[in-house]
Amino acid sequence: MRPIVALGLFAAWGCSGPGQQPTAITHVSVIDVASGATRADYTVIVGGSRIAYAGPAANAQLPRGARVIDGRGKFLIPGLWDMHVHAFMYLFSDFAGPLMIANGVTGAREMGYYIDTTLRWKRDIARGSEIGPRLVAGVRVDGPIGRTKFVSHVWDVNDAVRAVDTLARAKSGSSRADFLSIDPMLGRAPYFALAKEAKKIGVPFAGKVPYAVSVAEASSAGQRSIEQEDDLMRACTRNDSVFRAHLSDTTKLRPGDDPLQLRGDVRAILESYDRARCSEVIETLARNHTWVTPTLIVYQPYARGFDSASTHPERSKYVPGIIQGGWLTKANPKLRDEPAVVQSSFSFARTGELARTGVKLLAGTDAPRAFIYPGFSVHDELELLVQAGLTPLEALRTATYNPAEYLGALDSLGTVTAGKLADLVLLDANPLLDIRNTTRIAAVIANGRVFDSAARARLLAHVETALKH
Repeated sequence: MRPIVALGLFAAWGCSGPGQQPTAITHVSVIDVASGATRADYTVIVGGSRIAYAGPAANAQLPRGARVIDGRGKFLIPGLWDMHVHAFMYLFSDFAGPLMIANGVTGAREMGYYIDTTLRWKRDIARGSEIGPRLVAGVRVDGPIGRTKFVSHVWDVNDAVRAVDTLARAKSGSSRADFLSIDPMLGRAPYFALAKEAKKIGVPFAGKVPYAVSVAEASSAGQRSIEQEDDLMRACTRNDSVFRAHLSDTTKLRPGDDPLQLRGDVRAILESYDRARCSEVIETLARNHTWVTPTLIVYQPYARGFDSASTHPERSKYVPGIIQGGWLTKANPKLRDEPAVVQSSFSFARTGELARTGVKLLAGTDAPRAFIYPGFSVHDELELLVQAGLTPLEALRTATYNPAEYLGALDSLGTVTAGKLADLVLLDANPLLDIRNTTRIAAVIANGRVFDSAARARLLAHVETALKH
């Protein structure tokens, strides 16, 4: 399967280029997320959109006129990625992009809904006319039942094949989607037809596992990644097929109903949990090199009764009112969501097992789900991954090295190495000692452009001001 980066993901931003002032971060500790080593007293020189030098400070030759940033006592890591967002819609031009960059998130995988506006954002970011992360854009493939517009609704096998072929024939670069994003209501026969055609042509597909398909089947069919862990939760029970049949039954739905309201019985899921079966499914994921994006943060507000530690009211000033309105209708502590409590508990337990078994993980947030904040919530997710059993280094990899590997872009991203794209985050403290130190940002470099503390503050102020009008 061809790497996603072959689709023109890494076009240079218009505001970065050969004429841009070079930047040198001197005497900094560089964290090698591949090996886990910390390279003390390094200098990293950025020229244009690339890292020109990354090595011992004693051997560095600073370019004339370079902007020098003193890195003493600081730590340099690759730019962070959020590998599961739905944030790039027309409404968010003063919202998601600036918040991500201000928080050191220099790349994002958009899982789809409004593909035309996502592609517009991707083009504008590539040209430098908008500030935002590098975008991997997915086009959503939905089943015939659902209210979502602006997605590809697939009714049968022929529709599924056309969806793949349409993407394969689309324009290259920032004018086309990069992968197919799967919806859970996609039918069984269309799903396997899509998987077969995608494999033949080399089109990546990822997302939720359709209710009509088991997790093991999806993994063996070549699904690149599985998003969130509710599919895995059902797969870890003796009654997986029963739960999936219940969820995929659309006969009781009326026009306008939400198919996701058909939820499995939480107590039945708990009572039918089968540890041996779960281990077998996880081993299948590892064997097939199927990635998982846990999005642990999604369940926290519901599982915690919408307490302030999970809803972060101090961040609300950065969220459009129309979005907050949707969130607040759900934020009733009396409506503590039992399925979310169960899902949260399951995800914490299984995420560590996934990592230990060799399943590779990606950091993702599902922004802008309820009380999920673009940029900010990536750091919350990393903290939750550590609480789930990952080491700080393993958690850091889910947002740096792993996304680069997943995208087939280790030649351009993932480590602080000469020749790679200059997406970097300068920290005031070591994240390998405490993953929460990823929030202690001194500067962000996105495609060679430096956002120091003052510039980051201006981005946040811009969002806050724009949302008041």
